[in-house]
Amino acid sequence: MGLNGGPSKCHFMGLFGKSKPKDDTIEQMRILLDNFQFSDLQTFCTETLGVKPAIDKEHLSSIEVLDFVWDQYHKGKIQFTQLKEFALKHHIVSENFFE
Repeated sequence: MGLNGGPSKCHFMGLFGKSKPKDDTIEQMRILLDNFQFSDLQTFCTETLGVKPAIDKEHLSSIEVLDFVWDQYHKGKIQFTQLKEFALKHHIVSENFFE
């Protein structure tokens, strides 16, 4: 029974049910970004977005640059394919990484 005496329905299916394609892409992106070095992240931002992350240069860390990359991804300014092409072009991972 549901809270109001009606039939109980699972409202969490979207969270815990089948993964969506976007969820799969995010997981692939996480795994791919684990292979990036700090300099790779900076170069990716410069080549792809034309800017370096606007972060305090004295305390710049990989985590801050990763946060910037994820923020740009969620805003739609970076796509997984761009990250993948960059990783292959710069020999961060090999082609079989994506198989």
